[in-house]
Amino acid sequence: MHPDIWRAFQRLRTLRSEAPPLVPREHVEDPPASLQQERLWYLDQASPGGSAYHLPVAFRLSGPLDWRALRLSLEALEHRHESLRTTFESSRGKVVQRVRPPGAFVLPTISLRDEAQRPEQQEARLREALHREAWRPFDLQRGALFRATLFVLGARESVLLLNFHHIIYDGWSQDVLFRDLSELYTLFHEGGRSRLTELDVRCTDHALWQHKWLQGSARAELQAYWREHLKERLQGPRLASRARAGNVATQGPRELGRLPITFSPELSNAIVRFTREAGVTVYMVLLAAFHVLLHRHSGGQEQHFVCSPIANRPQVETERLIGYFVNLLVLPADLRGDPSFQQLLEQVRGVVAGALAHQDLPVQLLEGVDLGGEPLSQALFAFENTPRYPLQLTQLDITPVELEGGTCDFDLFLALHEEQGVISGTLKFSRQRFDADEAGRLLRDFEALLGQAVSAPGQALSAFLPDVVVPRAPPSPRPVTPEPARAPSVGPLVTSTEVLAAMGTARPEQRRALMRDYLRSTIIRVALRGQTPDVPFQSLQELALDSLRLIELTGRIRTELSIDMPVSHFFEATSVEGLADELLTRWLRTQVSEARAAPTGVRRELLTL
Repeated sequence: MHPDIWRAFQRLRTLRSEAPPLVPREHVEDPPASLQQERLWYLDQASPGGSAYHLPVAFRLSGPLDWRALRLSLEALEHRHESLRTTFESSRGKVVQRVRPPGAFVLPTISLRDEAQRPEQQEARLREALHREAWRPFDLQRGALFRATLFVLGARESVLLLNFHHIIYDGWSQDVLFRDLSELYTLFHEGGRSRLTELDVRCTDHALWQHKWLQGSARAELQAYWREHLKERLQGPRLASRARAGNVATQGPRELGRLPITFSPELSNAIVRFTREAGVTVYMVLLAAFHVLLHRHSGGQEQHFVCSPIANRPQVETERLIGYFVNLLVLPADLRGDPSFQQLLEQVRGVVAGALAHQDLPVQLLEGVDLGGEPLSQALFAFENTPRYPLQLTQLDITPVELEGGTCDFDLFLALHEEQGVISGTLKFSRQRFDADEAGRLLRDFEALLGQAVSAPGQALSAFLPDVVVPRAPPSPRPVTPEPARAPSVGPLVTSTEVLAAMGTARPEQRRALMRDYLRSTIIRVALRGQTPDVPFQSLQELALDSLRLIELTGRIRTELSIDMPVSHFFEATSVEGLADELLTRWLRTQVSEARAAPTGVRRELLTL
């Protein structure tokens, strides 16, 4: 193991050794969502009903299906993992989890049998039914966030669709799901009872632990690291496209496209041999090659960043849980000076080692990091080399069913996996940004440059893919809007403590002015990092906030004022004044409800409405 990697794991172990123990808790009223779940909840609030965070999987089951055993297995699975019974809502400005008690599991069963129709007609009906159910919206507040549907095609042929919202499920969870479901089905099919060992902790225990740990010195140390290593203004890759020039980032729902990729055994073996010689991991080599691909297809853009999801299950107790634990690591690359692939790889090794050692900080807690308005989801890269557990149901032949359609919140996501010495995976892409030919070209170029990199790592990056450098796309211009009327200049920034202290005795018009001052001050302090704009802004839309600042800003306001307001309202308001008035109205309602709930005999000051 290279010293950089060894030191990274030692540092990670030291940081985690200072954390409080993860222990099961007795019943906790309104347990908080984890910080990762909180981020997805805010994104869903900003754009409710989208399908970008659906994680459906489907399987064709051939053979004598035991419907009763399947239903009981799904019921036992839901009882075992409280995340599958969880919904989310806002309570006094904070996102909390609601775990419903275990109950009977309903398995909708839809018959697609029709003796008169041809097989291709039945398959067309099946694809339509799968598409409709896979992308049917989830409601994070009402649930359920785990759904199962069985489509019956014949006496010995069915298709099982399992669907999860990402807020309760991640990639690691799939292996846990398949292992538990396989064992439960066998037991119920044979007439036995579940012999699965009890889980040591629950997802709510982990969320409570996380909120406790990421306070004080641990949080400050992690933030200091990321602030130092991401101190330069970050830029997302600006890939050119023949059909759609402009920034990779695209607003609104994006249609999801998929293309598979499988490296030849020769290339896979060459990559593994090269990692041993270079003292790096396969992940680092593939990530460095991905950086080069983005560099060459952006006309030689010299600095950019990609994000990489990491499992982030710090305790062994969390490894058996179905839940959402994933963190995003922000990984910058500096390709100035035309370095060789070997030099870039050394840079990547240092960046990845440092990121792994400080992986426990959720991205929305990054402070002092300038994304320059760039979304985190422009380009994503992931690699796994752990064996996958297949779904196995007694006496059934199981074949995965490819699902079509869906939307995404990224523009490129290259997800690779190594198993039995062969590297394969999928390139997922936004169809609003790339067509299938362009995505296919990216995959072919990725394979070509990997072959060149492992055989001649000393070559400068300019020697890679010399005939495929696409002219660099300029940043997408912001929409041109008439210059707004100049608002009054902002005075000294006020805090929530000052505003709330003055609210009690202020007259109605004074309260309106106080709330407007607070809102503008908070926007400047949080979203604009203390930089007052030359031209005062009239609404949040003008600021084009990235997702981190969106979450930080709306979360700060909701928490400081202890109010519940959909995040979408922040951006639907046509003016800061109108938004401040709505915040004031909601805040006053909380005061009235608190006054009505005060115990008898306790005197409480009432506000004048």
